[in-house]
Amino acid sequence: MPTSLYKDLNFLNRYFTSKEFDFINNATIGGQTIDNLIDRETKIRDVIVNLIIKLENNKDCLDASNFSINFLNEIQDIFSRTNDNLQMLNTLKNDFSAISEKTVDLLIHIESSSGEPGAYNSQIEEIKNMLNLYNPESEKIQSQLDYNNNLIDNFFNKEHVQEYLAKFNIDYNSDLLHNPSSFSHDKNAQKSSKFPDENKVLRVSEKENRVYLPYKKSELNLYLEQYPDSYASYDDVIRKEFILPLDYYMKHPVVARFRETYSLIKDRESKSVMDGLKYAFSLMFKYELNPVIIAACKTQEQLENYLDALSKNKLDEFKDFEIKFEVSLRK
Repeated sequence: MPTSLYKDLNFLNRYFTSKEFDFINNATIGGQTIDNLIDRETKIRDVIVNLIIKLENNKDCLDASNFSINFLNEIQDIFSRTNDNLQMLNTLKNDFSAISEKTVDLLIHIESSSGEPGAYNSQIEEIKNMLNLYNPESEKIQSQLDYNNNLIDNFFNKEHVQEYLAKFNIDYNSDLLHNPSSFSHDKNAQKSSKFPDENKVLRVSEKENRVYLPYKKSELNLYLEQYPDSYASYDDVIRKEFILPLDYYMKHPVVARFRETYSLIKDRESKSVMDGLKYAFSLMFKYELNPVIIAACKTQEQLENYLDALSKNKLDEFKDFEIKFEVSLRK
């Protein structure tokens, strides 16, 4: 996280969880975070540097043959490519940090003032311009990374390279380029099969100051699989993730709309951080849209169905889930 973003962590902690606000330090490319990619490239470079040092200290292993010359050229090429990868990734990280910082500044400005949407037009346009420049650059870099990494992978899979790594006792993890995550599916074996597959009711209770979000059993399973130390049961997941204070959404609705839209696009739709930011900016000042509705939507299509019904003033046509508002009687 950029140093300057520490200036108002109280704001971030009040309105965003680490998962919801991951664009601050979790920019992704090709489905992996930039930080993870930088860590991977650094480890690969360390292996290459170690190999170069070992060859320097054991010059009798090589001679003036074409094989030796070609091998040294190979090593130099792979070393250059890893350095290029690191340079490109760090450039993206710095650009993305600037976007994150501008976004946080905007949200803090909105939260601390009561200006009309037009008061923030210049800040929003600046961020949108930065996003528009970032996207094609990110795609270009991803293409170059894929090309370089294919050559790097091929290099380490060559028999003579593996022989030298073994000869010098250099540990190379062949999963550095391909390391998919895996989760155990045994966690829920003990869970009741009678638990309902889906709750399709959004209940908003002013009296209880609570929001009860819809959920699917598959969502509960995913929480239990990915965060086994945080949740003990389906009920535990529901209590922590699907029953929330109403104030969380209504105290600062502009910020809440931004947060919930970003989370919908990035987490539930599994689209890019940039897609999440763009869609969030488009809806954050849509005052007629209750942020609770966004939180209840499982897909972008559901949200757009609701927006369509809202624009036509025919909310009874919205059928993706049932909406119940329990209003407190005021004296």
